[in-house]
Amino acid sequence: MNLSNLKSDWNQFKVMNGLSDISEAEILSAIEPQKSGTGKVLADRIIQNVFAYSLLLLALNGCAI
Repeated sequence: MNLSNLKSDWNQFKVMNGLSDISEAEILSAIEPQKSGTGKVLADRIIQNVFAYSLLLLALNGCAI
C-alpha cells in the first residue's frame, strides 16, 4: 500500500488542528509504565489491611482464641 500521496494531506491536517510532531521518546514515555515506589506502598497497604482485618476478627469473635 502506497501512502506517500497522503503525507501532504496529513501534514495539512496536523497544521490545521494544531497537532505537533511527537517524538518516539515521548510516545514511549506515555506507553511505558512509570517506575516508582508503588511496590513498597502496595506491600505496606497489604500488611496494614491484614493487621486491621485480624483485629476486626478478634473484636467480633470476642477474643475467643
